[in-house]
Amino acid sequence: MDDLDDELRRLFSDERLDVHVTPDVDSVVRGAHRRRRRRVAVAGAFGVVAMAGVGLGLADLRLPNPDELAGPTLPTSSYGPSTTQPPVSTSTYVSTQTVTVNPPPTSNGGGNNTNPDAGPGTTGKKSSNPPPPPTPQTQAGRFGSLELGMSEAAALKTGALVEPSSPADQENRCKGYATTAVPDSNAVIISPVKGLVRITLATAVKTPNRVGAGSTLEAVKTAYPNAVQNGSTLVAPMAATPKWSYVFENDGVTVTVVRMRLADNDCATA
Repeated sequence: MDDLDDELRRLFSDERLDVHVTPDVDSVVRGAHRRRRRRVAVAGAFGVVAMAGVGLGLADLRLPNPDELAGPTLPTSSYGPSTTQPPVSTSTYVSTQTVTVNPPPTSNGGGNNTNPDAGPGTTGKKSSNPPPPPTPQTQAGRFGSLELGMSEAAALKTGALVEPSSPADQENRCKGYATTAVPDSNAVIISPVKGLVRITLATAVKTPNRVGAGSTLEAVKTAYPNAVQNGSTLVAPMAATPKWSYVFENDGVTVTVVRMRLADNDCATA
């Protein structure tokens, strides 16, 4: 029992079991304020030092001179037009228009003298002569063995006429014959004085200028520019001896019959 008491005393007398009295609250608060002020002062001093260092660094950091950065002088470009550029190729289009202006009238004798060779008071109008008519073509008045101007006897000897003949006019002066190529009774007309005055071409036959039945009137006028309209026919005179003409009967559009006619004839139906 005594041992237990001794052990308990020893334990309770241990300093680690002592209860320390808490310092005064005011002194604790004041200590905390002092520590805060010291921390603020230290932070402020550090900020001042940092700013001072930054200021010194900025003072040493100066902007470089542009001349130092540029180094050797380099050619610079100008905003103006460059004189070293190659010339631009341009194309020039020229439009020429001819304008004829009549000269102003000159008061010379009260007339318009536009001809310098004309005398005073005369008009300088140039006479417009019509173009000369086309020259007739030279073609012989012959078709096969028949020829314009030949006698009835000579025509019968050719064997191209179909007998008998028939009167070709009311006076019974001229005779009409059909031919082996054209069955018309008046395919050939013969005058007792002038001889053979008409020859009718077969439908399939064309003139040397490639005009025949079925050809257009335009084709006739192109082939024979001297052709003249005469009623329902186009007459194209030929330059030959004796004189004769092509007679192109037509319906107003195309040729229907082609005949050869002696110019100097005395048969009304030729």
